[in-house]
Amino acid sequence: MAEPGHVLVVGGTGMLAAAADALAEEGWRVSHIARHASSFAQGRTGQAGFDADYHDAEAFRRALEAALAWGGPPGRGIAWFRTLKLETPRLMAQALGAPGRPARLFQVLGSRTAHPDHPDRLPRAAATAEGLPNCILRQVVLGFRVDPGGVRANTNEEISSGVLEAIAADRPLSVVGQVDPWPLER
Repeated sequence: MAEPGHVLVVGGTGMLAAAADALAEEGWRVSHIARHASSFAQGRTGQAGFDADYHDAEAFRRALEAALAWGGPPGRGIAWFRTLKLETPRLMAQALGAPGRPARLFQVLGSRTAHPDHPDRLPRAAATAEGLPNCILRQVVLGFRVDPGGVRANTNEEISSGVLEAIAADRPLSVVGQVDPWPLER
């Protein structure tokens, strides 16, 4: 595992909060970008929050600059964007790493990204980091769970644990839960 440095997190105030807390406990400086990141990070040791809605590219860019000023070049990024049809995922990928010290971007994706009827979705999502020498992309698909009662989404704890496992494994693709077999109804 990499020496703790700066990790930039989008989505860390919700389902990834436990993962962000665990990274801070390991000694990482964790910066959050979210609508209410500053109030979320208040009182959390080793964490800082920078407020921006990722649908607003200029506000996101300003929050990103403030996060970099606070923590330095990020050695890791963890990003949960509900959609990648925005400028901000690419802005985040561009901010990671430094020449000669590439960073890992753990791109957290919804289960539909792995839907067997749409094999183009994972490669399309990977375009976020395409051509960026300082960014090594790792994709983390949030699958589902099959319980005796049926199919359900992962809990926030399961998501955070799965993302931490994906970081430790450092594979190009990890799945939290399962995506195969794909359920007929969900």
